[in-house]
Amino acid sequence: MPTSSQRSIAVHPQSILFTAPEDTITMNKSTEQIETILTVPDKIQSSRTSCVTPYVQAPSGNCVNTLLDFNNCGTVGKICSSGDTSCSAAACSNTIPIVQLVNYTSIWIGGNDGSADDEIFNVTLPFTITLYNTTTNYIQVTTNGVLCLSYCSNAWVESPLPTTSFGAAVLPYWDDLYIYAKTWQGIYFASQGTAPSRTLVFEYYMSHYGSPNQYYHFQVAFFEATPGITKFTYFDAYDTGASCTIGVQGSYNGQFISYSFDVANSVIPSMTLTFDTNVGTYTNGSTIG
Repeated sequence: MPTSSQRSIAVHPQSILFTAPEDTITMNKSTEQIETILTVPDKIQSSRTSCVTPYVQAPSGNCVNTLLDFNNCGTVGKICSSGDTSCSAAACSNTIPIVQLVNYTSIWIGGNDGSADDEIFNVTLPFTITLYNTTTNYIQVTTNGVLCLSYCSNAWVESPLPTTSFGAAVLPYWDDLYIYAKTWQGIYFASQGTAPSRTLVFEYYMSHYGSPNQYYHFQVAFFEATPGITKFTYFDAYDTGASCTIGVQGSYNGQFISYSFDVANSVIPSMTLTFDTNVGTYTNGSTIG
């Protein structure tokens, strides 16, 4: 597997500035200055007529992403049918998963940014989160299904917990995952509710490396009012957990809670796992088997 350098949310080729809570993005291009306002999730309104690839200008003057736009799928004006659930890679589909979050910030999306493999993204959080003895408002998110609160790596071969590949970390699905270009696949996050009871949700929608039709789709939630607790929610897991590690750890050699390591049928749709690092236990919100 190729290795990758760390990236922040400000990723090439443009500089992205997030301004909460309106999710306003200013993009500075090297060839010309284009000031663009992004209204989540996917339509750009611009005071200029030029649209940045993969966006195309619609008759309304808006720039639309024809790779992903349900109402402009493949070409401006083509609306997917009522039986479809998504537009992905410029084609309407009723089988490809769709993003569950409504108002979100994209950390990386295959339809805009291209493919991503073994990447690490730096994210500054709207409030602090806690895992065991680590409290932070900054985490690193990997494309291999791991969120790091301290030391991180782009390791893609899973192992039992605790693992020396990470420090304090949340592992909803540690596996060799991959974001494919020209699709809705990506990593997203959103802050929901109001202080002091906000919920921070990260959503992964990916495939396995070398297998674009094997979908892995899940969310990770942190709760402002209850530090030390994190919740995993699963929508799709092609191999049902047969090649992944799921759990949390406080350090590479310290406290940890392991749910599974390479166990087939350990993950089913609509399953939830809630880990409480304050007491060292987890609860399963579904029945397996």
